[in-house]
Amino acid sequence: MEEAAYERAIALLLLLFAVCSPPSCLAAEIVAELITWKCSNNHTPYAANSTYESNVRALVASLAANANASSNNNASVGFATGAVGQQQQQQGTDASAVWGVALCRGDTTGSACASCLALAAPGVAFDKCRGARDVSAFYDRCLLRFSDEDFLASRDNTEVQMTGVSKDSVIGGANKAARFDALVVYLLGALSDLAASNSKSNNGTRYAVGVVTSEEGFPATTEQVIYNISGMVQCTPDQAPPACRSCLQGLMDNMPARNGSIGGQMNAVWCRLRFEVRKFYDGEPMLRLAAPPQTSSSSTDKGTTRRGRNVATAIVIVLGVVVILLSVFTIYLWRNTKAKRAYIPDNEDDHLAGSSLFFDLATLRYATSDFAEENKLGHGGFGAVYKGILPDGREIAVKRLDKTSQQGEKELKNELLLVVKLRHNNLAKLYGVCLNGDEKLLVYEYLSNRSLDILLFERQDAPMNSEPLDWNTRYKIIYGVARGLLYLHEDSQAKIIHRDLKASNILLDGDMTPKISDFGLARLFNSEKTTTVTSRVVGTLGYMAPEYAVLGQLSVKLDVYSFGVLILEIVTGKRNTDLFESGEEEPKTLLSYVWDHWSKGTPLESMDGWLWRRAPESEVLKCIHIGLLCVQENPADRPTMLTVLVMLHGEASGFDSPSRPAFAYASGGVESSFTASSGDQRVTATHHSGSVNGVSVSEFHPR
Repeated sequence: MEEAAYERAIALLLLLFAVCSPPSCLAAEIVAELITWKCSNNHTPYAANSTYESNVRALVASLAANANASSNNNASVGFATGAVGQQQQQQGTDASAVWGVALCRGDTTGSACASCLALAAPGVAFDKCRGARDVSAFYDRCLLRFSDEDFLASRDNTEVQMTGVSKDSVIGGANKAARFDALVVYLLGALSDLAASNSKSNNGTRYAVGVVTSEEGFPATTEQVIYNISGMVQCTPDQAPPACRSCLQGLMDNMPARNGSIGGQMNAVWCRLRFEVRKFYDGEPMLRLAAPPQTSSSSTDKGTTRRGRNVATAIVIVLGVVVILLSVFTIYLWRNTKAKRAYIPDNEDDHLAGSSLFFDLATLRYATSDFAEENKLGHGGFGAVYKGILPDGREIAVKRLDKTSQQGEKELKNELLLVVKLRHNNLAKLYGVCLNGDEKLLVYEYLSNRSLDILLFERQDAPMNSEPLDWNTRYKIIYGVARGLLYLHEDSQAKIIHRDLKASNILLDGDMTPKISDFGLARLFNSEKTTTVTSRVVGTLGYMAPEYAVLGQLSVKLDVYSFGVLILEIVTGKRNTDLFESGEEEPKTLLSYVWDHWSKGTPLESMDGWLWRRAPESEVLKCIHIGLLCVQENPADRPTMLTVLVMLHGEASGFDSPSRPAFAYASGGVESSFTASSGDQRVTATHHSGSVNGVSVSEFHPR
């Protein structure tokens, strides 16, 4: 009997490792945090190497494998029940049967779930509770219980309930603590309703996470002011909605007095709940709540009659206030409809109204230390950018529009409507926005290596005063930006022309992965129509294609031109407006400088001097070649971004020869030799401008 049980355990463990490779399982084991456990000896402790221990080991392996398999099948994710030895016990041949249940948190991957159960949980079963026949182990990512009694049939959630609350709490008196506790109950109650009804969303895991935000703020013993409370609730997915809701309500009823504690949890076998003032789960919250209005009650009880009269009066007052607020809100909507429709179609306003991407101003003020100067990362065309840390620990970059910038408000709406539709590793992630009176803010993921222009041109301001970018990093940036543009032009649901691609709009994360940012000037385009004409030309001089700057002709080839300029900046380490002495009457700017070296057969002499003998010449030549192809005068001659990616993978020997770049810059101004015919009128443009590349809204009109 013992040998058969061991064989079953070994077979099941092999199955586990087939679906969870050791490296990933070990990685998950490292982050598995033991919260609490319970050892119960209802009967005589089992002996080492006994049949009962063999059955327990086989059961744990089975639960781990089955929970992981259910995760892979997208059904009842991370949940399993089972028993080993019950048939022999029923036949009276053996009394070593064991029953068990395993549940992983709803945001846990299959491999991490299997690892937590198979590698972490036995540390309690066979160490801390050695010999115990009834063991419950609660980890942050999973729970496991086994027993020599069939507890699966009764579903009694009161048998094992483990509680815990944080020693830190809010300060400021009993009223503050009571208000905080009320918000915890409010959040957990709403999440319980969501989890109980969560049969279709999230694969029926009966799992819900969310956050409640209060603008009033709660000072705490941790020397922080708390604005957000995060919560999580979960039931086993086999429970009906009423049973799940009842299970969670029972835990809330049995929670010990919190007195403003800023963290706590209740762990039971069939359901569990937790709240913290930081984000402790993976993914975005399923529910975002605003704190309900604070209510007060009389300190003395004057009897049932007076209470009834007070309730009636309160109802009348509340109804009156609701009517007034609805009236004011209706008038507000009516007065602002025309202004909104000036730049947002009706259906897109509806899309925004239903969005969960809105932050409250109090949270962003706290995250940025009230927009402190030391948190300021820079200043763009529409406003300043600040680094911040949300209460859940996420680092963010907050773009705060200048209050006087009406144009900036338009671009903010435009950016929100476009970026929420985009999902790509080479695009900066937009967390949300804040619209509060004159305050208009965009909230992005914070990228630790800031923008490409700083690392490329202003190394003294770069993080940790870093060395010049090596070639592998530069090539990675070129390739990543190309992938991001291809996604915008061809692969995204909304086909988009960025219109302001430049070094300062390429952000870099900790791994130097490039992220295209700042979609304030981006524009949707009809993929069936290759070119459109606009009367409003916006962007940054030096990155603008001539047909767009002069004639207002807008197509994806505008972004291709900007990308070509960017490639040449990355290869040379020079700005496109830098001047190069050439022995001629006027100094040359970057495009003319690179073109001259190309024409003379010495293109490598235009390369950043720091890269000499540090970069493969073939790749450098290929990038210069691609850059020059992208900045050709005729947009039809420029490659598409798909062709660019193919070229980056291929050999330069098969490329077309580039023609002379479109623009020649001189004496701090900008001159274009680009001409075009429009009927009998010949259009020629010459612009002299002192604009710098850092400002995004150079606006002029074709003449």
